[in-house]
Amino acid sequence: MGTTERRERDKQRRREDILNTARTLFFEKGFRDTTIDDIARSAELARGTIYLYFENKEEIYATVLEEGLDTLNRLVLESYSEDADPLTNILAGHDAFMNFHDNYAQYYNVLMLDKLQIADALPPELKSRLDLKTERMAGFIENILDKGVRQGMFRPMQVREVAFLQMGMAMGFAQMLDKCCASSDVFNDREQSRQAMHALIANSLLDRRERD
Repeated sequence: MGTTERRERDKQRRREDILNTARTLFFEKGFRDTTIDDIARSAELARGTIYLYFENKEEIYATVLEEGLDTLNRLVLESYSEDADPLTNILAGHDAFMNFHDNYAQYYNVLMLDKLQIADALPPELKSRLDLKTERMAGFIENILDKGVRQGMFRPMQVREVAFLQMGMAMGFAQMLDKCCASSDVFNDREQSRQAMHALIANSLLDRRERD
C-alpha cells in the first residue's frame, strides 16, 4: 500500500472514530446537550481536529440521522412482497416502522425527537439530503397506493398526500404507544393495538364499493 492510500485509509478511520464517538454521545445526551468539546474529549482528539473532518456539530448529527433514515428505508423496502396485494404491503410497511421503533430505538429517538428540533439549524445542502431520503420513502409508498387504486382495491385518492399521511400515522401510532402504555390500560395488549391500527388503515383505504 502506497503512502497516499495509507493516508487516505487513516483519514477515513479517524472520521469513523469521530462519528462513532459522536453517535454514542448523541444517543446518550441528545443533540443539544452534546458539544464539539464533548466529542473531542471522548474521542481523545483536539477540538480543531474534529473540524478537519466535519464542518460543525450539525453535519455530524445529520450523518447519524442519515444512518437512521437508511435503516428505516431498508426495513420498509424489505417488507414489500411482489406476491402480496397493495393493502398487505401497506400494512407490512407500518409493521416495518414499528420494527424500527422497537429494535432501533436509539435511531428512532434521534429521528423522532431531535430531527424537527434541529431542521432549521442544518445547512441547506444537508437538509436537502435528508429530505430526499424521506421523499424516497414517500415515493415508495405512493407507488403501492397507486397500484391499489389502479387495481380497484383502494378508493380514488391523492396518492402523494396519502403516502405522507401514512408515514405520519405510523409515527403517531409509535409515539402514542410510548406515551400511553405506561399510564393507560387501553394499549397494554400490543397485538390488539396493532390489529386496531391495521383495521383503521384498511378502512381508510379500501374502496367501499369493493366491501359492500
